[in-house]
Amino acid sequence: MKTLIISLALTAGMMLVAPSQSHAQQSGEKEGTECAAQGKYEKTSFEVDGKCSMCKDRIEKAAQKVKGVKKATWDQETKQLSMTYHEDKVKVMDVHRRIAAAGHDTGKVQAKDEDYQALPMCCKYREE
Repeated sequence: MKTLIISLALTAGMMLVAPSQSHAQQSGEKEGTECAAQGKYEKTSFEVDGKCSMCKDRIEKAAQKVKGVKKATWDQETKQLSMTYHEDKVKVMDVHRRIAAAGHDTGKVQAKDEDYQALPMCCKYREE
């Protein structure tokens, strides 16, 4: 009789747990983890000086190193960096500073001369 009661209790317990596990698998969640809040993302764009595809790569990487930047794309023709970022984690001025530290002037922060001079020759955009 005890064996029957234990078996029924285990079966009932498994039936209660199974739906939540299948829901987690269907929604792509891992068992035992909570779904993290996405937060609010904002978009912005601003001017960044540069010339070539090497500049594009450097500018985008510098922007994406700022924690909370989801995406950054620099357009070589328009000189505009388009960026998607988490508004609670990113101060846009920090992105300007990071890009300037990589040697590229932005609309708000000018790169230090030593950072600019460290750029490859094909990336020099200032008229001297």
